[in-house]
Amino acid sequence: MSLDWLSRRSRLAAGGSALFVLALEILGAAPAPAPALPYVYVSEKHSNDAVVIDAATNTVVTHVPVGASPSGVAATANGRVVYVVDAGDTSNDVSVIDVASQQSTRTIPVGKQPQGIVVHPTAGFAYVTSTGASAVGIIDTSRGLLIGSIDVGLMPAGLALTPDGHFLYVANAQDLSHPTDGTVSVIDTTTKLVVDDIAVGKNPFSIAMAPDGLTAYVVNSNSLYTEGLGSVSVIDTATNTVTGTIPVGNNPLDIAIAPDGSAAYVSNFSDNTVQVIDLATQTVTATIQVGLGPLGIAITPDGSTVYVANRQPFGFARNGDVSVIDTTQGKVIATIPVGDNPTEIAIAAPASGGCPGDCDGNGSVSIAELLLAVNIALGSASIDQCVAADPSGNGTVEVNELLAAVASSLNGCPAD
Repeated sequence: MSLDWLSRRSRLAAGGSALFVLALEILGAAPAPAPALPYVYVSEKHSNDAVVIDAATNTVVTHVPVGASPSGVAATANGRVVYVVDAGDTSNDVSVIDVASQQSTRTIPVGKQPQGIVVHPTAGFAYVTSTGASAVGIIDTSRGLLIGSIDVGLMPAGLALTPDGHFLYVANAQDLSHPTDGTVSVIDTTTKLVVDDIAVGKNPFSIAMAPDGLTAYVVNSNSLYTEGLGSVSVIDTATNTVTGTIPVGNNPLDIAIAPDGSAAYVSNFSDNTVQVIDLATQTVTATIQVGLGPLGIAITPDGSTVYVANRQPFGFARNGDVSVIDTTQGKVIATIPVGDNPTEIAIAAPASGGCPGDCDGNGSVSIAELLLAVNIALGSASIDQCVAADPSGNGTVEVNELLAAVASSLNGCPAD
């Protein structure tokens, strides 16, 4: 059945009775089913796309066209939307991929030479580094709009949020052509001000946060083009001081933390290895050989598998691959051929359960919550007021999501 959303605007805004009339008309149209997940998304620098890998089978599902020279990748907390940074001069934007359809639904212009991206867990914002502007851009994900920027250090690259989203840590790489001491800027996301700058090692390129938010781990690459041993700086986020330094391999470029906080995995670009760090002892416990030029790295939510994007050496546009590491065995169990220069990586894996439209999380959906979802759909309320009304995580409430909320109200919340 066709649905003219705009012509029903006044009916939807009128109140609960109009909403239920609409529900009775169209409830037979079932909401779109949740996509089979998890999926692994890898940006392909010279293919101008994101390759999508089914983590259950470790096979390529599709390639999603994005902008020029895609780099950083991040998924929303519910795993329904993936953001890909398009770093090329002809793009300078962020592509938004709908996981259900595996299509790019829009692009968001951002700053010059964007690099890394992270998504706030609840507040409807994403943050993207701009190496060309030495700034962090703030994206309103509901409007698909860059709403501001914050000046940080030179050539910001990787960034990470505390679990509550209150503080953003940004690795300022300085000059990636030469070994240069770098810093980490700490941003209060509420005030949008830099509240601290922390001196770390040479050319910090990536950063990851411990699951409890008490520690940040910064990968110091020792420049991209001058081969040399790197390190990981350990930052106490309560005091914003470096409490330890862990030596690693040549030109480390990325880091992923196990969900239980027990281990870190570091990709060493010039060694073609991934090193495993025991975070309790802050020592390297294993070195795993992977493909050529490992760069982006990510770990599944259950901690069982690590995916590594093997970019190939700089200066070569050629097909790369993704190494799949079993964390229990501590070895590569699969190698997945992909396109040109796979670079960064993210895993989209939504939490199970939840009730569409249950804004307060009490296990039911009231008329007031339905009306709030309608107002979000009409643009008169912020998605921040009811994230549960947006199961797709794309920053707005669409017709199928409203229907799911109505179904929850009429029939009760679905069982987990």
